[in-house]
Amino acid sequence: MQQSTFEYGGKHFAPVRKFEKKDGDFYQITRRLRRDLGFGFFRADCYGKDGQKADYSHTGFYAASTDKTCDIFRCVENGKLYVPCEYELQEYMDTPQ
Repeated sequence: MQQSTFEYGGKHFAPVRKFEKKDGDFYQITRRLRRDLGFGFFRADCYGKDGQKADYSHTGFYAASTDKTCDIFRCVENGKLYVPCEYELQEYMDTPQ
């Protein structure tokens, strides 16, 4: 595993990069986010405990992160990109859907 990889909620994440101008504005970025409820990284008060695999918090995720300024992270176990949002880790689709 890379040196910058860190563990959170039983999974390993690697910082990928910050959002860049080429990613567009807030609206364009949010159009590339999607819920991955099967991944199970969300707050219980948001979706309930059914399917929750990690007690997620935005603050806790960044506390564990090796890069406190990164916006996009790759899960080592499934290879998907994620963005830490307030209530859950949302999958980031690198290309517009």
